[in-house]
Amino acid sequence: MAHYDLREYLEKLGAAGELHRIDTEVDPHLEAGAIAQRLAERGGPAVHFTKLKGAGHGISLVGGAMGRGVAGLWSRAAVALDLDPLTGYRTLVENIVRRCETPVRPIQVGGGHCKDVKLGAEDIDLESFAAPFLHEGDGGRYLGTWGFIVVKEPRTDHVIWEILPLMVTSKSTMSGKFRRDSEAGRIYRELYEEDGQPMPFALVLGAVPTATLAASFRRRRGRITAPELAGSLQREPMQLVRCETSDLLVPAIAEMVIEGVVKPNARAESGPFAGTFGYRLPERRMTPVFEVTAVTHRRSPILPFCTWGTPTTDIQIAHGLDADAQLKAAFEKTGAPVADVFTPPWLAGSVVAVTTRVPYTAYAQAVAGVVRITEATKYAPYILVCDNDIEITNPVALFHAMVTKCHPQRDTWIIKNTAASEDAPYLTAEERELGIGGRAIFDCTWPLDWDRSIAVPPKVSFDQCYPKAIQEKVLAGWTTELGFPKETDRPV
Repeated sequence: MAHYDLREYLEKLGAAGELHRIDTEVDPHLEAGAIAQRLAERGGPAVHFTKLKGAGHGISLVGGAMGRGVAGLWSRAAVALDLDPLTGYRTLVENIVRRCETPVRPIQVGGGHCKDVKLGAEDIDLESFAAPFLHEGDGGRYLGTWGFIVVKEPRTDHVIWEILPLMVTSKSTMSGKFRRDSEAGRIYRELYEEDGQPMPFALVLGAVPTATLAASFRRRRGRITAPELAGSLQREPMQLVRCETSDLLVPAIAEMVIEGVVKPNARAESGPFAGTFGYRLPERRMTPVFEVTAVTHRRSPILPFCTWGTPTTDIQIAHGLDADAQLKAAFEKTGAPVADVFTPPWLAGSVVAVTTRVPYTAYAQAVAGVVRITEATKYAPYILVCDNDIEITNPVALFHAMVTKCHPQRDTWIIKNTAASEDAPYLTAEERELGIGGRAIFDCTWPLDWDRSIAVPPKVSFDQCYPKAIQEKVLAGWTTELGFPKETDRPV
């Protein structure tokens, strides 16, 4: 069954050894971010800061709730999907693919815990919400680093959920930059700002984990909306409740909902802040103003945050899962002889690796074409196409295949002036503004015209240079006779 709320999810993380509680006072100015970032880099547990310096409303913070797990890189994502923390990566992605095939429509309810406490415009003080100042050099304190905004088209009622870090700029305002390809940003510019109208928004903090996952997944507008996707992931309908000051619907059991409007033709300075690659972009920009008109929250709300730092943090884990689920579904649809796909989260979505049977020469370019038209991987600058004889989630095996099978000249293709992620740190200022970069395709497969018995050297590995009988004997006695610990199919 799905988790009832964020608190039940945190309890399950704790039971799995994936959550650490700190009851001594921690400062949300840099200290909480420093602790969470170090845990993300070292594979430590998620962390719940229960006592925060200067916090009001009984607020506490939790960092890394969907980040790199202790039991395995994706163990917290597995718990979020109500799976065993030791679930293998292939099984995890397969679950996401299959669940997303059937949209589960949300249901509207009359109330929920997110309405326990209601604050009107005269009572709002965002500066008391313990918004963390995450990194030295940031422009300010940020809310929404692991929450999502809700907006909708005025004429079609099409709903958008998006992750959008928002910097607190006063007691009742925030500011933040929409991504270049943001659907929420398009709706704001084309359907509200051009007509001089304010756009209603809601910032949802501390929703059930499948809801935040759904908001982080980058799907083209089509047959499934974010609320339906969240229902698919949790295998039951999302319960949504109406906002206090608009007709937007938000998760009823969220920890906090911040409501308001994005003002037309109003800008305020925000940033710098980290991008998904783990680098802080230096620019301080004039960005849209989010004016808060109401806040509702649970009693003693728990607000999640993500440091958006060097991998591997929540946002990179979520984007990697999304990319692999989309690619797997895309290749299945085309009938391609692809065995596996992997977007290493520790490389922040910059590399897509595919293992496949090679049916014809230069097949790597056909594989790359699917990667380029898939929403979650359309900006990936490096594509590795490998033979299907390697464990793709093992970074040693993956890059060994690259440096031994890919001829630097013959098997590498460079494509210029392709669409690029605007927070890619290697872009020049002009390229970032235009949203263009480049892409490299590496064919890490043996040429089809090579004689396998002569030209292809034998690989010296456990699964390829020992008789089958010896392999089976060693594996059968690995724990019982030889005394080694039990292994899982988790990556290195």
